[in-house]
Amino acid sequence: MSIRIYHMTHVGNLASIIKEGRLYCDARAPRCNPHSIAYGHLKAMRAVKAVPVPPGGYVTDYVPFYFAPKSPMLYAIHRGYVKSGLSQTEIIYLVTTVETVVQANKLFVFTDRNATSLNVRFSNDLSRLNQYVNWDIMRSPYWFDRLPDYPDRKSRRQAEFLVYQELEWELIEQIGVYDSTRLNMVQQLLQNTDHQPLVSVERGWYY
Repeated sequence: MSIRIYHMTHVGNLASIIKEGRLYCDARAPRCNPHSIAYGHLKAMRAVKAVPVPPGGYVTDYVPFYFAPKSPMLYAIHRGYVKSGLSQTEIIYLVTTVETVVQANKLFVFTDRNATSLNVRFSNDLSRLNQYVNWDIMRSPYWFDRLPDYPDRKSRRQAEFLVYQELEWELIEQIGVYDSTRLNMVQQLLQNTDHQPLVSVERGWYY
């Protein structure tokens, strides 16, 4: 079974992503992704967090994907914690699969929790993926920590699949959006593009 992975971005970044023909890592993205949806202090932490397995570098050198939608990060956006005026309705999901990334010979690593966590583990060995990713947490509608049973569920829900430097646009297989308004907006942007992923309203991926 294919393992789906989800990259969140602002709908306002989609035109430049299509024009560039790829998703860039944060280290290269500012010029083509003007709409940031992340905490500034977390972006700074990712810029200095070293990746201890090949291809190495820093977390900011990778395009980040989650293993499930409806992440704690999206919840923070929804609650207005990240940036005043930013709504979850403006967020879109760019979806591909682990298998698609591997078949394209892209370099990658993955983590067992949020990549900025102190006790995060990194690997580039896919045979260890099931040891790193807690699939029960990924499938659960709940991810809040609750002692003593779930001391780190929030961080584990944010396990990441990290693609080195960039991911080509043609490797995106689906775009998930909040509502029909964003659906129409995205479909208009895709009208004259060679690669047109499936675009669908995925209300269950949002709060």
